[in-house]
Amino acid sequence: MSDLHDPYELRKMEGKVLVFNAGSSSVRWALFEKEGVWRGRLGAGRHQVWPDGSPSYSRAVSDEDRLAAVDHVLDFLQHDPEGPQLELASLDAVGHRVLVEPEVAGAASAVVLDEELADALEEAAKGPWDQRKRMAVMRHLRKVLPGVMQVAVFDSAHFRTLPEAARRYGLPQPWADEPDLWRRGYQGLSHKYAALRTAEAMERPVEELRMITAHLGHGASLCALDHGRAVDTTMGLTPLAGLISCQRSGDLDPGLLLHLMHREGLGPVEMTRRLNRDAGLLGLSGSSGDMLELLDAAEQGQVKAQSAVQAYTHNLRRHLGAMWTALDGCDALVFTGGVGEGAAGIRARACQRMGALGLLLDEGKNRQGLAEGQEVAAIHAPESQVQIWVVASDEERMIARETLRGLARHRLNRERQQQQSAIPIGVSAHHVHLSQEHVEVLFGVGHQLRSKAPLKQPGQFAAEERVRLVGPKGQVDRVRVLGPVRKQTQVEISRTEEFHLGIDAPVRNSGDLDGTPGLRLEGDAGGMELAQGVICARRHIHMSLADVEELGLRDRDVVMVEVGGERPLVFGDVLVRAKDSYVLEMHLDTDEANAAEISTGMTGRLMGIQSRPGSA
Repeated sequence: MSDLHDPYELRKMEGKVLVFNAGSSSVRWALFEKEGVWRGRLGAGRHQVWPDGSPSYSRAVSDEDRLAAVDHVLDFLQHDPEGPQLELASLDAVGHRVLVEPEVAGAASAVVLDEELADALEEAAKGPWDQRKRMAVMRHLRKVLPGVMQVAVFDSAHFRTLPEAARRYGLPQPWADEPDLWRRGYQGLSHKYAALRTAEAMERPVEELRMITAHLGHGASLCALDHGRAVDTTMGLTPLAGLISCQRSGDLDPGLLLHLMHREGLGPVEMTRRLNRDAGLLGLSGSSGDMLELLDAAEQGQVKAQSAVQAYTHNLRRHLGAMWTALDGCDALVFTGGVGEGAAGIRARACQRMGALGLLLDEGKNRQGLAEGQEVAAIHAPESQVQIWVVASDEERMIARETLRGLARHRLNRERQQQQSAIPIGVSAHHVHLSQEHVEVLFGVGHQLRSKAPLKQPGQFAAEERVRLVGPKGQVDRVRVLGPVRKQTQVEISRTEEFHLGIDAPVRNSGDLDGTPGLRLEGDAGGMELAQGVICARRHIHMSLADVEELGLRDRDVVMVEVGGERPLVFGDVLVRAKDSYVLEMHLDTDEANAAEISTGMTGRLMGIQSRPGSA
């Protein structure tokens, strides 16, 4: 971690960044600089400003013209006597929250805007998600601030690690095979911020934790995070899916929609508007989409308000259970967003009937929630098996952080274009790493692994010994053991072998075995039940220390690599593993390589850094 007091650099901003988060009904902005933070919101005919450490103030302003409202913000920042007196030319960048990333963005979470990306974003804006207003603000600021870098920060990038099984819908062919019609996930910036702040408070790396983050605000969604990787979420191709929220319906029976459209004579545009604007808590109560108002009304005995709150929390608990099963357990449940932070009753109701899963609230701590000025608070009882936290949402800070990282990657990648080295590709077949204890169980007391052939990485070898893998469904014979022995036994299999064995193995870094499934191992002298240790290995590159220095990288960087051939592909989420003895080589899983028509002996080209250690 980069700093014991700020390991994910969420508070320290080495730069001056202006953030715009242009939603459908309002524009939120924030200025981050060493001297402090200024925040504002344009909506409902007013411009509200909150300088950090100062009381807020509000001014009437016309916001019917979105671009004129943005110009008003720029004028305030430069010239208003109560503003920061900002010189716009001093900005390092302007960061924009963008809902969906196009393919040309690669695998980065934030990308400096150029003409190609701008054109791709314009095209993406025509999809079922509405980001036309965001794009209008972005275009306008590129014109009025031509000398300032504009950076697109992708809200859905947090969910790129979702496995295909969590992305796909049961659509008819050929729609079922179109990735553009798969689940994407949204509110990723808020989910990521909540996870990092909680990991920091727990004093544990986020890469070691299984977490469920619950963003409960005007919109609402859950995310399951397994050892730093999002593996499931409640929103879908659009933000309309998943949880009931203030005005969005959440999940619905498709047959119900078809029935209503036929009965009421509604077209898709009008039905979309109603489900996004007139549904959810507003539709259930008939009076308000504001949860705090409905809780007050429910206490006054208003039956529809009571019914709306009950439906909301029942729906929330049901989806929490689904996230739990995606993780097979949980270290922390995190509440964030306006409702998640401000409604103790909703947090309590969400955790009710969850005692069997180890969730126990401390009622006093839950009632207190976040104290004045507090950003993170633990609200679990001492005997709770799962830690429960409340985190103040700060989406704009996350946008600023990702913007600065996008700038840094942009500069590093430009420098690196002159330092390209071909990266040899190795296709990694199934294999087993054994501890000495398990070597002796499987092959006899005192047995030592015998080398059959050296591997490319110095000191590593393919052993003479082979084992049989026995799963709940089937078995795989003659699986090679690799040496030397390790502290923990680890089994690496392909996706296809998962189905043959009847095991659902997660994608993990080598050695990251907590919470993974096990199976039976059989050798020449005996067999044993392995409690855990079966993984699908995350794609990775072995590099020497000289390699990482030449390429401007660090150990455990996550990079993007382009692999040529008949169908050139860019692979993201490639982990750099650096050691002085390593020889340069990228490892891909057998199934992944076969699908991409990649074979051992081909080479790849480094495209850029996706993230750095400690930045998650």
